[in-house]
Amino acid sequence: MYIFPVLNGIWQGFVISILLFGPAFFKLIHTSIQDGFKKGVMLASGVFLSDLLVAILCIFGLAEFMNAPVFQKMYSLSAGVVMLLLGIKYFRHQYRAFLASYTARVPHHKSVFRGFLLNLVNPFTFILWINVMGSISLKYAGEAEFKTLLSINLITILVMLFLMDILKVFLSHLVGRKLNSKIFFIINRYFGVLLIIIGCIFLFRFVTLL
Repeated sequence: MYIFPVLNGIWQGFVISILLFGPAFFKLIHTSIQDGFKKGVMLASGVFLSDLLVAILCIFGLAEFMNAPVFQKMYSLSAGVVMLLLGIKYFRHQYRAFLASYTARVPHHKSVFRGFLLNLVNPFTFILWINVMGSISLKYAGEAEFKTLLSINLITILVMLFLMDILKVFLSHLVGRKLNSKIFFIINRYFGVLLIIIGCIFLFRFVTLL
């Protein structure tokens, strides 16, 4: 009986991982290429923890609050400003300053924290998990073991997302091993442009919600 929520979770986690593109995704690729496999895994762990937190908040009945227009407006505005500032920082990074930061050893726990924040600062993370929780709740509504089935499905989705992120980290790391510091510098600037675009999207969303 429990095989069905596991299979549902694997499929849902796979689809979400393929379709989801946000600041955390681009940072995951960027970090794995530039800083290696271990830092990428730490970043993926932070993303996993933030997804787990939002899912737990939805379980405890905060989905309605997180889906409220006021919350979405303020979160979109805050996220837009943060993404723009980060994007400008990465884009304006001079080559010498980049080399200094590139050779510096960043503690692993900072990568976890960055992954956690970047995923959490994305307002679409909340929308995603509100919809996921609503969808799987309806799927098992009326079942005698509703809570068990819901939990198995949810845990499977989270684990699948984490495993897919590890796969992205591994593939990005393989690419990164063949690149030099000048290429990393160019990637760094393109990453800045991507964050600026994402910031503009969040700000546009804020305007449309007014």
